[in-house]
Amino acid sequence: MAIKRLVKFNLPLILASAFLSMLIVLAIFDFGRQTVSEPPADQCLTCHDDERDMSAAHPNKVFGCAKCHLGNPLVADKKIAHQGMVKNPSDLHWAHKTCGQAGCHPQWAARVPKSIMTTNSGLVASTLYQWEEKATPDDSTLHIAHLPDTSLATSHLRKMCAGCHINKPTGDLPGEFGERGGGCNDCHLVQTDSTQHPALTVQISIAVCEKCHNRSDRTGLTYQGKFESEGYGTPFKQGSFSDRALSGNRFYYHILPDVHFEKGMVCIDCHPAEDVMGDGRKYAHLEEQVHVRCETCHQAQFAKPPAEHLVWKAIDSNPALSAPRDSLLARAGTNIYLSNVFQKNGQVVLVRKIDGRELTVQQNQNRTECVMPGHERLSCQSCHSAYTPQCYGCHDVYDPRQKQLDKISLKETEGRWSEGRSYLRFEEPTLGVDARGRIMPFAPGCQVYLTVLDKKGRVQKEARYLTMAPFDPHSTRLKVPQCEACHQSAKRLGLGEGTLRLEDGALKSQTLYDAPRAALGNCALEQMVDVEGRPTQKMSRLKARPFNALEIRKIFRVSYCLICHDRADDAIYNDFGQSVRRFNQDKTLPCNRLAEERP
Repeated sequence: MAIKRLVKFNLPLILASAFLSMLIVLAIFDFGRQTVSEPPADQCLTCHDDERDMSAAHPNKVFGCAKCHLGNPLVADKKIAHQGMVKNPSDLHWAHKTCGQAGCHPQWAARVPKSIMTTNSGLVASTLYQWEEKATPDDSTLHIAHLPDTSLATSHLRKMCAGCHINKPTGDLPGEFGERGGGCNDCHLVQTDSTQHPALTVQISIAVCEKCHNRSDRTGLTYQGKFESEGYGTPFKQGSFSDRALSGNRFYYHILPDVHFEKGMVCIDCHPAEDVMGDGRKYAHLEEQVHVRCETCHQAQFAKPPAEHLVWKAIDSNPALSAPRDSLLARAGTNIYLSNVFQKNGQVVLVRKIDGRELTVQQNQNRTECVMPGHERLSCQSCHSAYTPQCYGCHDVYDPRQKQLDKISLKETEGRWSEGRSYLRFEEPTLGVDARGRIMPFAPGCQVYLTVLDKKGRVQKEARYLTMAPFDPHSTRLKVPQCEACHQSAKRLGLGEGTLRLEDGALKSQTLYDAPRAALGNCALEQMVDVEGRPTQKMSRLKARPFNALEIRKIFRVSYCLICHDRADDAIYNDFGQSVRRFNQDKTLPCNRLAEERP
């Protein structure tokens, strides 16, 4: 009984004690929560709380401001908080601390500084080689931002050509040049007039690429069917110049665009990140850094990228793309994949990166025209490029009496350059052999007529540096020229616009352009070889060349057969050499009777 009463007597006391203990524990916990330090937070948003997110991948609540802009995010004092801040986090001078920090984009921050878009190594080396200041156009170590001002060529590069490399700060130069550069933001920043924080995007429009790629080879214009005019601004519109304007007081006409542009494709639909931002290696020329080929899509080979490959991040960051991790993607080279080309229902499909629309990609399964004997070296561009922008005769005048802005030092220094051209054409390309041994379109690159004045304005030096360069004009059309358009064309064979004929067994050509009368040298500006196979101009690559004499004769002699044998699957082309021997030996062939009937 005593025990029972004791239990009854102590139970309320025990419960009360337990409740009191709980209150004490909660109070201690709450006190401790208020006094123990939490992980530091970004205090920038205390003032900048109205800023919008840069993108879905960069929410402010997660990143804050200092993650990108640096500074001191732990204080409320404006002066102290802003110490060490950078306005443009993507500037390549410190991008390794911002965009390239661990957990963000360290791989790209390491690759981009080595890319052609940063170094312009090909532009620099080719110019020094062309101006006879360097023995080779191949030097991947050159960097336009580190170019000394020690010669005519380097002066020209610094003052006339150093306004596009993305290593330069944005806003450092007047006009259009100030809009370029700034590192990653040169492409990924969405420019608006809003006072809100600008947005970031991976869906790069053509306008961004055209910002730089509108001169020299003019691929950004050609792709869209823009033909730069001679600057007249005609036809006038409402009493003023045409509204079809380009930078630098230039204008354009509309002509036939690239077929891919007609399908709504933009530059990034073909070119993967490695083509643009590099793969971590230094290259001497742009064509070495660009891995994608026509065959990448039109003779597509597929593989599954490794789980850690950056292509998966490219897919995840673009709202127009999606792909399971076991997907097979088109390969553009060793360990390079296209994030938007895959197989679906037995077909090859390309997804447009801007809007997500799917396009079926036709597969070229070795069409007769492409694989017939004699055509083994033909690139796709040699037939499918409708035209090539060709800027002939670049007249550079150097005047030491005047000053000009140096785009690297950002100072007005002695010596001023002025430029002019002989004429501009958008027409059928000249063909030649590129450094890889493929037959490609060629165009001037560049044809320099140099005039150097002295301090009294008199001509001190004159020189000619005429150079032709192979490149892809980005004017692809499905319809190609007829066979005779190449086999009978002096222009396509590199002999210049004019006529080509056999005379007493010897091949003769006559150019339409009278270069000597124009005081521009001994050969036409379109001509890069004579009928004897002697080059008349320099090539921009050591291994690139025009057709030699034997190749010219072989190509031209086919033209006589095309009158009757105008199909690629004609039996005479299976072994054309044997067909020619038979023609010479068998006088009963219809071809010989036709030849005899000619007047």
